[in-house]
Amino acid sequence: MTQQTVDGELRRVALVRGAMVERGAAGGEPGPEAEAGGWLEALRSAAATAVIRASGLPAPVQDRLDAGRYETVEAVHDAVGRARAELAALAEAGVVQLGGARGAGRSGAAGIRVRDGLDEAREIAGFFFGAADAPTPPANMRSFADLYVALTGDVHFRGVFDGGRVMFSGATTSTLPNLAVDAMNRVIVEQFQALDHYRWYERITDVAPNDGRLHAMKWITLGGVGDLPAVNEGAAYTELSVADAKETAAFVKRGGYVGITREMIKNGDIMQLQAIPRALAAAAVRTRSAAVSALFTANSGVGPTLAQDSKALFHADHANLATTALGTDAAAWRAARSECFQHVEVGSGKPLGIFPRYLLVPAELYDTALSILGYGEGMPTAYAPEAQGRGFADPRPIPLVVPDWTDATDWAYIVDPALFPVIQMSYSQAPGGRRHPIPELFAVVSETSGLMFSNDVLPVKVRDEFAVGVNGPRGIGKRNVA
Repeated sequence: MTQQTVDGELRRVALVRGAMVERGAAGGEPGPEAEAGGWLEALRSAAATAVIRASGLPAPVQDRLDAGRYETVEAVHDAVGRARAELAALAEAGVVQLGGARGAGRSGAAGIRVRDGLDEAREIAGFFFGAADAPTPPANMRSFADLYVALTGDVHFRGVFDGGRVMFSGATTSTLPNLAVDAMNRVIVEQFQALDHYRWYERITDVAPNDGRLHAMKWITLGGVGDLPAVNEGAAYTELSVADAKETAAFVKRGGYVGITREMIKNGDIMQLQAIPRALAAAAVRTRSAAVSALFTANSGVGPTLAQDSKALFHADHANLATTALGTDAAAWRAARSECFQHVEVGSGKPLGIFPRYLLVPAELYDTALSILGYGEGMPTAYAPEAQGRGFADPRPIPLVVPDWTDATDWAYIVDPALFPVIQMSYSQAPGGRRHPIPELFAVVSETSGLMFSNDVLPVKVRDEFAVGVNGPRGIGKRNVA
């Protein structure tokens, strides 16, 4: 049924109903039209439904309009027009509401997903910077110069935004740098996953929360209670004295910027663009790795000096330092394992009672560590306690290679941070703690600011700000082999 036919049927229904009303008002006898009233009502409803279904509106909107009653052709078209205007206004605001329910980002009867004018530009930016999930752009957008002109209107590459020439609706002076940062963040997250060997430090550290300020963090170890004293019937409870030991670590801000030059944009060097976020991710991970590694290698391998007793982290008085080589059997590891278990709790004299979870080695000792701990194909031919896991109290140790260690013979051990945190970190960009966040990226959003104006460079700044330190000598040990 064509739109013209539908409109004709609606007008015919209206004329017939008008005639029926006039006849009834005059007191005449109902004619054949009165008997056909039900059929006319059905025809009116069907014709209105046909107009609504032909409108191209989303199905939930059509269902809402179809539930209404329309006396004239104009009433149906007015309702369709209002619905189109409503959807257009909501799409411009980035929100879709259908039947009173918020439907942004959903599909089905409850709502529809609306793509804004910059979704395609976001996907194209992801392609240029190497995001794994970014689709290949159309043929006319496979040069970064084309995307730059489409988002800025700067056809002469003068570094000035020209809103009259932009090709993407909603693009502003901040759109290009913001899309670049968004794309690079996606690549950095992917690259962090790929750099697992450099993220060894995440296995052995506890990420502490902070209050959002940059005061030095205080790492605290509690103890001193020992055994609970007996309480006789009717007697008073004894006040318990809790001992603690404190160490501090200051936040250190690390970062720099990478410039996307005018020449890089005009030449559309995709490989160079994609190298930027990967290099930033690798630099951030390696910097964190080096900061944790230095706790083991500072001061000729004895670590930082502790505030609680003015002695080095690894010291004979702490019962966590020796010169024993790892060897080719498990003897050295078993001695270190026993040593860790017997570390004394703060203030009480009680043993810590925790076995080490991780064996830290340089790359040269990795194969030896695998052999000693029973890793490899098949089961050991002879019983080896290190090759068995007995639960959290006596776990199977895990060898970790520390990329920053240059001494081929030194090694160390540390307990599981979930049982007893020793090395702690805190990030200013993640005050809630419990996770290692990616570094922060920032971009200049004005073509008249800084290097954008003076050097024809779009700078992307990276910042990583964290504190790292140890809370004491318990649960950690080092072997500085001569």
